[in-house]
Amino acid sequence: MEYLAIFLSFIALIVCLGVYNKVSALEARIKSMQSPWPQAVPTAQTEGPTSYFGQDEVIRLIHEGKKIEAIKKSRELYGMSLLEAKQYVDDLALKV
Repeated sequence: MEYLAIFLSFIALIVCLGVYNKVSALEARIKSMQSPWPQAVPTAQTEGPTSYFGQDEVIRLIHEGKKIEAIKKSRELYGMSLLEAKQYVDDLALKV
């Protein structure tokens, strides 16, 4: 009887670990689909969506070499964390 209880506990543990693994994988997929900042970055050479609110000012600061000010402005406009704003400005600098 003890072996049966141990066996069933072991099976339940394996099932729980499998479910946990699937949930973690789904959370990672959802997180990778979400983006805290706008993806489309219009430039003068491409036709596309209009610029986002305040994005022109961020681009101007990048062109002037004021990346720190651009990061501060991005945080102010979009409510980003410091890391998110730095990544956004770096991505924007590569695209414009």
